[in-house]
Amino acid sequence: MDADQAMDADQAMDADQAADVDQPSALEMIEANRGGRHWIDQETPAPRSPERSLASIQIEPGYQISLFAAEPLVRDPVAMAFDAHGDLYVVEYGDYPVGPPEGQPPLSRVVMLRDTDGDGVADRRHDFADQLDFAHSLMAYKDGLLVGAKTKILYLRDTDGDHVADIRETLFDGFQPAHPQMQIGNPRWGIDNWVYLNYGPGEIRSSADPDQVIKLPRKDVRFDPQTLRLQPDSGMGQFGNTVDRWGRRFYCTNRNPIMTTFLTPEQLARNPFCVVTQASYDVGKSGGETRVYPLVQMKSNYLSHAGTHTSACGTTAYLGDLGEEDFRDSVFVCEPIGHLVTRSIIRRDGLRLQAVRAQPEKDFIASTDTWFRPSSLATGPDGALYLADMYRLWVEHPKFLPPEIAARIDWRAGDDRGRIYRILPEPSSPRPYQPPRDVADWVQLLSDPNGWRQFLGQRLLVEHQATEAADAVRQILSGVTLDEKQPDDGRATTRLHALWTLDGLDALTSDDVFTALRDKNAEVRRAAIELARNFLEQPAVLNRVVELAADDEPQIRLQVALTLSASHSEPSTQALMRLALGDGADRMFADALMTSLADRSGVVLEGLLGDPTFIAHGGVGAIALVSRLASVAAARGDVDELSMVLDQLERGSSGDWWKFAVVAGLGEGLTRYRGPMGRLTLAKLIEHPPAAISGSVMALRAVLQDNQATALDPGHPIADRIAAIELLAFQDVTQTKETFGELISTQQPVEVQTAGIKALAANGSTAAAEIVLDHWQALGPATRTLANGLLLRRAESIRLTLQAMAAGKVQPSMLGIDDRARLLKHSDQTLRELAEQLFGGAVSADRRQVAQQYQVSLELSGDASQGQQVFQRTCANCHRVHGVGQDTGPDLSDTRNRSHEAILMDILDPNAKVEPRYTSYSVLTVDGSLYNGLIVAETDQAIVLKMAGGKQQTIGRGEIDQMKVSDVSLMPEGIEKEVTPQQMADLLKYLMGNSQEDRG
Repeated sequence: MDADQAMDADQAMDADQAADVDQPSALEMIEANRGGRHWIDQETPAPRSPERSLASIQIEPGYQISLFAAEPLVRDPVAMAFDAHGDLYVVEYGDYPVGPPEGQPPLSRVVMLRDTDGDGVADRRHDFADQLDFAHSLMAYKDGLLVGAKTKILYLRDTDGDHVADIRETLFDGFQPAHPQMQIGNPRWGIDNWVYLNYGPGEIRSSADPDQVIKLPRKDVRFDPQTLRLQPDSGMGQFGNTVDRWGRRFYCTNRNPIMTTFLTPEQLARNPFCVVTQASYDVGKSGGETRVYPLVQMKSNYLSHAGTHTSACGTTAYLGDLGEEDFRDSVFVCEPIGHLVTRSIIRRDGLRLQAVRAQPEKDFIASTDTWFRPSSLATGPDGALYLADMYRLWVEHPKFLPPEIAARIDWRAGDDRGRIYRILPEPSSPRPYQPPRDVADWVQLLSDPNGWRQFLGQRLLVEHQATEAADAVRQILSGVTLDEKQPDDGRATTRLHALWTLDGLDALTSDDVFTALRDKNAEVRRAAIELARNFLEQPAVLNRVVELAADDEPQIRLQVALTLSASHSEPSTQALMRLALGDGADRMFADALMTSLADRSGVVLEGLLGDPTFIAHGGVGAIALVSRLASVAAARGDVDELSMVLDQLERGSSGDWWKFAVVAGLGEGLTRYRGPMGRLTLAKLIEHPPAAISGSVMALRAVLQDNQATALDPGHPIADRIAAIELLAFQDVTQTKETFGELISTQQPVEVQTAGIKALAANGSTAAAEIVLDHWQALGPATRTLANGLLLRRAESIRLTLQAMAAGKVQPSMLGIDDRARLLKHSDQTLRELAEQLFGGAVSADRRQVAQQYQVSLELSGDASQGQQVFQRTCANCHRVHGVGQDTGPDLSDTRNRSHEAILMDILDPNAKVEPRYTSYSVLTVDGSLYNGLIVAETDQAIVLKMAGGKQQTIGRGEIDQMKVSDVSLMPEGIEKEVTPQQMADLLKYLMGNSQEDRG
């Protein structure tokens, strides 16, 4: 400890002693500013009348908002749906958050609201269904309603016209809710005629087959309304699910306001030999990157995410025909903690969809009424947008607050109130809605410019299986209207709905698909390509799909790549090869492409390597594509395909980048092979090749002899060198030791150093750890994080590392707080004792003592520049602040509006709450490697862990010896071993000051 640190420690001790004498305990002071304690004693304003609350709302210029319903007509509204008659059904979530008193019936209900005089204000209420257990969402369905209720999906219907449900049927049961904000619900009719819902884990029984139990993961779900077949979907939403006018589904979680699915489980299952790490993505910004602009203080508890989305819910795409084009392409998200609603415009950016804020620094709706709690929206038959306001004083759940604080809150405050608002663009003229009377009217709805009405027409036709309407629908698809006096208006959404309606009626023909494949609109063409999967045996359809592999729109080409998995014809394989050449360097496109290449990756690889332009251009994307293709062939283990891949190595010249990529891919894929040849590695394949490929092994050996020279040659392009370095992972480290030593030196480009460390980590041997330790002083900061991961993976490498520290070869400061804490608590007593000798004893389990020690940090003057250094040294490995650091743990950019005390306690007591998305898993492999991280993807073949530092590790299920969940945060307790009270004051100053600067 230097003089300054010693002085800091003395000052901290003196101040701490003074605090013990003159002040309440440090823990009491700190806890007074976390878990709601920093606002629980603040005076809460009284509720406002509906009229006054309406006057408190600020709405984006160009729009008007009016009151549609209020108490006593409606209470606790959280979700809405209009039926075919135009009547509004509302879920009143009376059970939220803690349910009824013991022994009392459930409090949630569904009510019907009607505007009988057409003045735009509801004037009549009917209690459609009461005593529903934690019912919180609904959808019009088969002349009744679907309702999400805790563990069930209910079907409610009124058959005698008294506006009260006399049918209460459980369609599905057995879902496992996380809490009342996150349970099965938010049913939405997809344009593909499936019903999609948020969050469906559990062991589910269906009314169609009550004896069968379906086990579902923590994902969204969908079911076929004709058969009740239930299956998971990619992605996981919370309370927010919507389908836009183009049939694209969006959903949300508290911190992810707009997400979408990229690849479905069914598509991913087509190639079990390939691991795709990301099947969904954020359309808008997420976490600390989001921005909201409340008019009043955000009283959030969960990490106090003030100024960002912390309770995003009710994600809703506008489906009406009013307003400008950007309004019709809008998705709205409620933020009840912030008392506001955001509006984003959905744009296409290449393969991805992107949400762009309608106003850069203002929200669509914001209120100064702290009881205003927007929860969801819905498009009405008239084209207006309706907003449900639960109007509660508190919308947090008690489980996220300390018990003593939760006990002080009146959780029922406002349960006798509620408002629904009606929103219109200015100027606009909503068209009156006439309920459809017969099948002809259902068909006519498909041509209506209002998307809500289009979806209604499609749903009614498919629900009733009105096959007699198929010809009329087909005329719409081909551009011929039912009334010859009315010319075709050319609406693409009309043709889109007609196409999917025919499919839902099981009336779609190859001619229909061929017609849509030639549509001018890209969304219609994309849908036609998807549906063409069942008609590829028709030459005209197949040829047209193959032609579209050259379409100008990347989304079209991607859908072709997905659809051609259903055809193994020569034209389809050639088209896939062309797609690989043109688009395969894009990781997202390659993910989709690989789903069609389970048994022909070798053929496509042969085609790529035979293309001079592809070979000449190379690049990181090309290297990754070649490696993935080879890895699929290796994981599949077909001897003929392996022979084809190995034969390619006899072409070209020594030192060709693609040869290294091929062999590296083989090395990775062989570890996932599970076939009759037993467990395989690259070394085993070379030493004991199957007879059919024994003649090709010489070329494989030659590549392994060439790669070291290429890896070291600065005259080769960086991408070529990286390809050669990746191959080093599969070679005997004793023969590559000197090469690795040169590659990870500071004289090399960072990309080369990083590739070298990654190759050593992939090798994973004790010898690899020794190489890193021998060259530790030469490692730059960019590679030390990666190197730490290698050194701390196995008990033997940990022992070597601790011994190197004891010998003075490596400084103990190389390890961050999390790594030190794990070593000090290691299950191996010898390693634990070594760590204690180096790091000064076990981590204190008494957080009260630590809290008292650091109370002085709240009084010390902090230096933001010094705090930035503390952040980069101790926090950036897992956390990010305004783009700096890693995103394994929560983003800390959103610390603005939070007190120093609240941030301090989150740092000192990280295990007080472990947010579900940050649940950590420990995985022990059969070779003794130990990995800790978040599971970000999993398939039948492998899991993908995201670990500290942002690293991802794919582990084949056959490689897993043990896997268990951890109840603690990835950020362990123990920062007191790394950061002095003065440095903590500096860190707090940096976090708070950084946020204030960002706010401008």
